[in-house]
Amino acid sequence: MSVIEKLAIISDTITKVMNFVLADELVKPDFDEYLVTVQGGNAQGARLQALLVPYIFERRLTTDRKTIIQLFEEKNTDITKEEKEILDNLSKSFSSVFEIRRVLSNGFEIYNLVNEKNYKVLSLVKMNNFRGITPGQYALCRIFPMKDEHYLLEISNVLSSINKEEVYKYAIAKIIERPEDAYEQNPKKLEQIESLVKNFGEKFSKCFNTDEVITTNVYADNLINMFNEYCDTDVLPEKDDVNKNIKQVENNRYFTVSDFRNSYSDFMEKSLEGFSSHSSVYDIGIIYDKELGLFVLPFYQTFCKIFEIDDYKTIQGYKDCIKNFLENDKVPAGILRRIASKYKNFTDRVNEILETKYSLEELLNYYKADSVDKKIFSSASVLYASKIFEETMNAVSVKEEAKNIQNIDYSNVGRNDKCPCGSGKKFKNCCMNKLPI
Repeated sequence: MSVIEKLAIISDTITKVMNFVLADELVKPDFDEYLVTVQGGNAQGARLQALLVPYIFERRLTTDRKTIIQLFEEKNTDITKEEKEILDNLSKSFSSVFEIRRVLSNGFEIYNLVNEKNYKVLSLVKMNNFRGITPGQYALCRIFPMKDEHYLLEISNVLSSINKEEVYKYAIAKIIERPEDAYEQNPKKLEQIESLVKNFGEKFSKCFNTDEVITTNVYADNLINMFNEYCDTDVLPEKDDVNKNIKQVENNRYFTVSDFRNSYSDFMEKSLEGFSSHSSVYDIGIIYDKELGLFVLPFYQTFCKIFEIDDYKTIQGYKDCIKNFLENDKVPAGILRRIASKYKNFTDRVNEILETKYSLEELLNYYKADSVDKKIFSSASVLYASKIFEETMNAVSVKEEAKNIQNIDYSNVGRNDKCPCGSGKKFKNCCMNKLPI
């Protein structure tokens, strides 16, 4: 099969799936609702195709959470062997943030900021459709593998190199949203994260003498900082300091915390403010799963209490709490298995509250389909291994340091005096060289 023939059959197969979405009696009504939510109700032509791509590859329907491609294959039993192969590979497509390294005659060489891997991608359309895209720019792309090649499905946005800081923030937000994107396509990164998770798990046990710490949001930042500092310095925190920051809420209850509603543009700033900046007080579980890494889960103790006590209906918001842990993508199937192993009534109580009749596996397959059969590390553990996260945090630290220097009075400080910033170093070895001339 020639390159032109291969591109033609790929494009034709994608077109068939798109037409299926627009015509199928089950899928079309859902897609129409989707268009309303993304304000694309009257979309036509290229705009409609642009909306179809994320819908096809990210939407799941029916009680057993089937993908659009699975539904297409069920309804079209006459597809050819070549089309079946293409559909299987389309199912492996992924969207990420890329830096454009080179523009080729038939595609691009791009670098994935999320998984730190280079790709050569072939375009399904003529390259003049991408006129204006140049090396150094950043692009939000969806690509898919096929044999030893990768193909470009879409470029949904392009940003200039001057937007590097915002692009990095967006890429970090993508890692937090889907940590598996940082390692599924990169075996070396996976190996690095696995080693890190094992190493940090041993440190967590030494730091806290347990794999679960329950406290409130007021104190959680302090405990996390203690653990981070221990990982950096190998100096254990004092037990008294740890114990001072382990506090229980007065009563377990679940409610909506408005501070969690951060956009991509301000999530970094909100994250740096920490849990202690939130106006409400709620319980937080800091959990280290030896397989999946570090999780910081708001209302973890409240969730567990639902299975600990007989009169669980006395817990305010108990039903919403159950729904939150089941529907929250940041809680993978592995964490629910962990809780279910601790509380033998887990499945029965969830069924009682939700008025369902699931087995544990059915429950996980329905709510956690993406993480049932694969290991999804915590976003915190993946960020520890991320180059762009490290670079971004270093840049933030430099900005904070510069801000602090401006707020300190350095007048009449001698070269050999202690630095007013409180570092303990001599002025000449500290802030003297950082001050503006």
